[in-house]
Amino acid sequence: MAYNQVITIPAHPNIYNGNNERMLRIEYSIPQRGTNDDTGIVLLVPGFGGSIDSRVYKKMRETFADTYNLVTVQCDYFGHKFMQNANEITFPHDMLKRKLSKEDFEALMADQSKLYDIIGAYSTQFTCKAVIHETENEFADMSYMQAIDNITAVEAVKIILKENDLPFNHNKIFGYGHSQGAYILHLANRMAPHLFSYIIDNSSWVYPLYLHSNRYLYQTIGKAKVAMEFEYMARSYLKDKTALTLHNLYKGFNNGAYIYSLLGTTDNLVNVQDKKASISRLNYTHFELIDQNKVDGEIFKSTNHGLDADFLKLFDAVIKKIPEHQNRNEFMQKYIISSAQTRMIADYGSVLPLFQFM
Repeated sequence: MAYNQVITIPAHPNIYNGNNERMLRIEYSIPQRGTNDDTGIVLLVPGFGGSIDSRVYKKMRETFADTYNLVTVQCDYFGHKFMQNANEITFPHDMLKRKLSKEDFEALMADQSKLYDIIGAYSTQFTCKAVIHETENEFADMSYMQAIDNITAVEAVKIILKENDLPFNHNKIFGYGHSQGAYILHLANRMAPHLFSYIIDNSSWVYPLYLHSNRYLYQTIGKAKVAMEFEYMARSYLKDKTALTLHNLYKGFNNGAYIYSLLGTTDNLVNVQDKKASISRLNYTHFELIDQNKVDGEIFKSTNHGLDADFLKLFDAVIKKIPEHQNRNEFMQKYIISSAQTRMIADYGSVLPLFQFM
């Protein structure tokens, strides 16, 4: 079984307010048989609802290390804790008063612990608001800080391998992400053009969806259907949102990574033609549209967002298809990243890279 390690290091300073008190948790696994000159690295990036503590990701870290001779890396990136289910919710009083009987509403006002028992008796939909305790120090920015943390995680593990005389192949670095996680990989590819050899993108959006509309999770309580609404701070906080579309990020970009992108025909969160167009001008890309004929019940269980994919089997299928490839982009110690009205400077002059707005 792979050797599993966890480290906690000072995180990259917050690019929005300069705060540098946050710590970054990184978990990585090394193949049981050790590493060699052909050992690669794979960065796993979950999207909404997945996390570093999810059983499937723990299994992926261990399995991929031994099966594919990869050092597997994952981090608890900036704001990710706000991308899970909600621990605290509120129901608007006026809605409850309108939908509940007078007796039930008064009973609920007298004893809030009866909430689920009372609304569960109604065959209707209730809307509630998720209480998200985001602050400027940490919030689900769905963009730069999340990409920076993932870049940092790979660079930190590379340092650990070098310091422990564990050989690895610098030209064999994978990124594997799903939905928002796949989008983060595209952004990280733009911010660190030399880093990735391969990116496997399952259902990345062209633009972070919840920067322009709220997120909803649905659950059933008794007879009732409950729509839980998440309104993220980044929606009003980030100003130059157009800079975050793949169209602008990749405009004029010399892509060095081989990008294998998958999207379902019935994905209601991503426009198929828009996604295909966003990467079509890049070198080294393969776009695979998953229609009903490709739904095999093993790798793909639907053509919806995320494809209801088996993450382990999908990785296995793609890694067998992709060609030998090397990122030819030259490493630069300092460079500028531009998209729309946003300009950032990347500086690899320290132990770990530093990014800041210009």
